[in-house]
Amino acid sequence: MIDPSAVRMLVVIVLLVATLAITAWMALRAQNAAREHRRAAENVVRDWTRVAADELARRAEAQATFYGTYPVLMKIHDAAPLPAARELARTAKTPIERRNARLVVETFRYDGRGVRNPAFDAILANPPQPSEQLPVHVGERVFVYALSADKRTLTAFEVNRAALGPFFELAMTMRPLLPRSLADGKIGNDAIRARAVDARGRVLFATRAAPDPQLAVRHRADDDGLLRGFTVEAAIAPETVPAIVTGGIPRALPVYAMLLVLTAALLVTAILQIGRERALARLRSDFVAGVSHELRTPLTQIRMFAETLQLDRIRSDAERRRSLAVIDQESRRLAQLVENVLQFSRGERGMLKISPRAADVGAIVRDAIDAFLPIAAARGMRVTASIDDGATAGVDDDAMRQVVLNLLDNAAKYGPDEQEIVVEVRRGKRMVRIAVEDEGPGVPPRQRRRIWNRYTRLPRERERAIAGAGIGLAVVRDLVLLHRGRAWCETGMRGGARFIVEVPA
Repeated sequence: MIDPSAVRMLVVIVLLVATLAITAWMALRAQNAAREHRRAAENVVRDWTRVAADELARRAEAQATFYGTYPVLMKIHDAAPLPAARELARTAKTPIERRNARLVVETFRYDGRGVRNPAFDAILANPPQPSEQLPVHVGERVFVYALSADKRTLTAFEVNRAALGPFFELAMTMRPLLPRSLADGKIGNDAIRARAVDARGRVLFATRAAPDPQLAVRHRADDDGLLRGFTVEAAIAPETVPAIVTGGIPRALPVYAMLLVLTAALLVTAILQIGRERALARLRSDFVAGVSHELRTPLTQIRMFAETLQLDRIRSDAERRRSLAVIDQESRRLAQLVENVLQFSRGERGMLKISPRAADVGAIVRDAIDAFLPIAAARGMRVTASIDDGATAGVDDDAMRQVVLNLLDNAAKYGPDEQEIVVEVRRGKRMVRIAVEDEGPGVPPRQRRRIWNRYTRLPRERERAIAGAGIGLAVVRDLVLLHRGRAWCETGMRGGARFIVEVPA
């Protein structure tokens, strides 16, 4: 026969797994969409950054040509004799002249006589227009030159490209590198992070803020200009990005992965909770079966001996007294069990209450022992008490009596026949201690915390088919906690279990 609860649990688990699968699919789609959105936004920003880098390189080239090499070339073209680089640096008076003088490595003039410079062969192979200056590259060296009107005299100098850095700075002080149509012209050159690196890897120019590596682009200068081999690295300031891309670049946060993990955690939690509910249902079923079994035994005994008395099957006064004693014993046992169930029910509903008062704990324990003696005598057990005088504490009489009865019943239930149960009451400065020790197999150390939980029974007790509902010690724990005390279990002097209860004196 199929268990309906198992089918319901399976359906719920299938639905939860399906929910997880749908969530995973949606999270994956959302993650891909977010990744594409981020990639598209980064590409837009990088495209505009390339525009800025290209414009910076173009302007620096123009500035170096028209305001750097060209004035120097015009100065030495008509000079007689041809000034050397040192002379140009010595005669420079203004900051601009000194800046331009640093561009000269060596000057040359060729009029058909003397030794020709290697660059001249390339220049004369394609003669320029008169007074036109163009850079000529010979390996890593760069030359600029001018030809006289009669095309007979060529004047040139080698460019010191390590001195081109100031022209990048000059280019940055001009109008914005990005078009005004972008973001209504709100992005100025102060939002551009850039640096210029020559062919040897030397940084010739850099803004105060370094380019963000995540969004930086590298732009190589044209191969036919002064900046041949130069690289411009640039990036737009992160705080300016939202002006280019609405909302800025989406953050690469693992939101969807976290959502998926959270959903999986909730699924596992739900499955575990379902398992716990099923386990609790089984425990409750075992509890009902255990209580029913424990109720049936005394009721059967009471009914059997009551029928014997009613039908007058008693053959002697001794048998009559024995029958009445059994009825009394089983009714006590039944009353104790019912009281346990009531206390347990109140504890589960949070309605368990006590009315503590200053009381003699020793007297309460003696009263509980007297009530338990008929049950112990039925199995040939002896109860030995060692009680200190004056063991006074603020306790609820009925609650403490129930605690002792439960501990005695536990000792009788799991101990052997004809054993001796030892009860002790000790008075301390701050606490009053009650101890109940049996001669049973004891409680394994690993199980000593679990036995105080509701419905908990040791596996070996189930194998031995010992009747029990697993609520006696739970009631003890709840009542002791209400007294602001504590209860625990340890190994007794005779190898059995020793249950100890302490309440404030």
